[in-house]
Amino acid sequence: MGYLSRVAGIAVAALALLTSASAGVNTPQSGWYSGNPLLGPNTLRDVACSGSTCYASGDFGTLLKSTDAGATWTGIVTGLTLDLRRVRLAGGSADKVIVGGGCALRRSDNGGDTFTRLPFTARDQGCAGGVISFSFPTDKAGLLLLEGGRVLATADGGRSFSRRTSVPNGAGDILCSSERTCFAAGMTPSFSGAVMRTDDAGVSWTQVGTAPQALVSLEQADATTFYAVGNGASLAKSVDGGQTWTGRTISGVPFRPLARIRCGDAQHCLVTTTDGASGGPLYRTSDGGSTFSAVTPSTDSTFAVEFVDELRSIAAGELGSAEISADAGMTWASVGSRVAGTFTTLAATADSVAYAGGAQGVLARTADSGQSWSNVSPPTEATVVNLAGFGPNRLYVLASDGSLQRSDNGGVSYSLLNPGTARPVAITAIDADRLLLLGSGISISRNGGDTFDRVSGPAASSQFGAADLAAGAVFAYGNRSVFFSIDRGVSWQRVKTPKGRSIADLDFVSEKVGYLLDTRGALWKTTKRGRSWKPVPGVGAVGSAVEFSSGRTGYVVVRGFGSLREAGIVMRTTDGGQSWHPQLVSRFFIGSLESTGSIDYALANGSALYATGVGGDLGAPSILTLSAKPRGPRRGRQMVVSGRLRPADGGEEIVVSRLLRGRWAHRLATAAANGSFLTRWRAEKGSAVFVAQALGDADHRGAGTKPLLVKVR
Repeated sequence: MGYLSRVAGIAVAALALLTSASAGVNTPQSGWYSGNPLLGPNTLRDVACSGSTCYASGDFGTLLKSTDAGATWTGIVTGLTLDLRRVRLAGGSADKVIVGGGCALRRSDNGGDTFTRLPFTARDQGCAGGVISFSFPTDKAGLLLLEGGRVLATADGGRSFSRRTSVPNGAGDILCSSERTCFAAGMTPSFSGAVMRTDDAGVSWTQVGTAPQALVSLEQADATTFYAVGNGASLAKSVDGGQTWTGRTISGVPFRPLARIRCGDAQHCLVTTTDGASGGPLYRTSDGGSTFSAVTPSTDSTFAVEFVDELRSIAAGELGSAEISADAGMTWASVGSRVAGTFTTLAATADSVAYAGGAQGVLARTADSGQSWSNVSPPTEATVVNLAGFGPNRLYVLASDGSLQRSDNGGVSYSLLNPGTARPVAITAIDADRLLLLGSGISISRNGGDTFDRVSGPAASSQFGAADLAAGAVFAYGNRSVFFSIDRGVSWQRVKTPKGRSIADLDFVSEKVGYLLDTRGALWKTTKRGRSWKPVPGVGAVGSAVEFSSGRTGYVVVRGFGSLREAGIVMRTTDGGQSWHPQLVSRFFIGSLESTGSIDYALANGSALYATGVGGDLGAPSILTLSAKPRGPRRGRQMVVSGRLRPADGGEEIVVSRLLRGRWAHRLATAAANGSFLTRWRAEKGSAVFVAQALGDADHRGAGTKPLLVKVR
């Protein structure tokens, strides 16, 4: 799917505005929300405001909304993975937002509740020239600037477009002060900066201003005052409504390219700067551009700035950072928070409480179901390698220097524990006082870690790297062996595993029902506590971790889906592993997944912390069907595997996967207007399993088929 909505022409798709902005901000593609960074890890590229309503757009389909002048934000589920580098308001209306980037352009006339696709291209990918900028001076009229200086015009709000004269020598921005009068910032044939003007809505262009180097951004400060900025610290200004412009190189600040200018009035403006791919400091003027000073809103790069009124301004940029100023950019205060550091381990100890630990003793805690995270007292300067806990306050911390500590107050203070001769690599809390040390054998404490006893029997000579708690049992496992206990860790019995398979991850949902992910990435299921295992072939991809929140609902982490590679993808099942559908959690690969039953947590890219209380799904169900012809093909012959997605508008990406002799192969198909799709395969010796899967979009969740078995004759 991968589109903002399933649209043909100008079909309307429902979007979701989720979570209060003081809490986690919803991700652009699913029902997961980011709590660290609070506004999400995706870089913000543009901001537009009308009154107290503001929108921020950015990378990987990000679109945020604020209704209190940037103090708090909500996330809009766009379903897009394209970078949205521009956001504008049609006619200056707070409810009429237009956002775009690459080959995609979307418009909402109800503040982001629903969007329509503006069809300046046939598809959202693979167009001849992507969006550079656009300007809608009224509700209906606007100009669209594309790569290469090409210009399109609309008089019906974007339902249709007509070609206009291209801007000579290309342009980096376009700004319309009225329905027919517009300006383009670009350059001359000699590569100096140029301001071009049209008074006939793009039919013809006239150069009205110059600057030392190419110009890339335009701003109208009031009825008669205009600014343009660009490369080589170039500035151009008009005080007569854009009739004439004067250009110069600004001084008094470090020499940098100027990227974006926004003004609160004719005197107060802020300019973003660049240094290669990074954003530099903001340049600030309070005298109409005569002098500038440098300010730094954040240690993160700043790429976007906007004025809410004459003095209040918003800056945004790298890793979702956002700041607010009440004095025209002199001083700044951060919006939201981010716990710095690299996290390597994640533990959920209660429905609303979880911890993340990592390098140099960094330890973060959430007490609101992952909506926000904050530092707690670090118990060590060594790397936190494993965490365990029970309830909201009891926490155990294992560090790389071998130290083991316990907190009874949620990480405020700690007591040092003595594990004796044990050298654990992992820890697990069965309850508040029963703690397991896992490594070469198992040690157990019944008194909160004050003393430990070595477990005897076959488990004493086995190697363990983790443990899993299930209703009525605890399972300890290593690469080659699994043991279980039904008496809270006192005695242990061996569990059989799939023959010839090493263990990568294990998750039991009850004393008898469990899932095992082997080191080849294949998933297995037992309903008899390991006395027999059956492969689970419907996942559709190689897995790296498994986590179940109930007997029928769970996730498998995979490294990519379709055209998305090394992204934060999970496959989710709601029918006990019979079928799986993809969810896009993050643009970064997921390293850890934990569930408390009602809240699921994910760690991506070492610093991005996500959670969901709805199982990650959002929107109405989608249905995929799959069939093969012939069902019993002869070896070497071609076979057709086809199906249908409902509902569909055409253009959705379907991934058809084949499992043959333990290996997955994939084909990408595009759904037709009626949802049908088709792939062709060469029949190879043996029995093959096929599944079809599709990502969700803004108003429909993902879909996946049950396995289709095809036997080759």
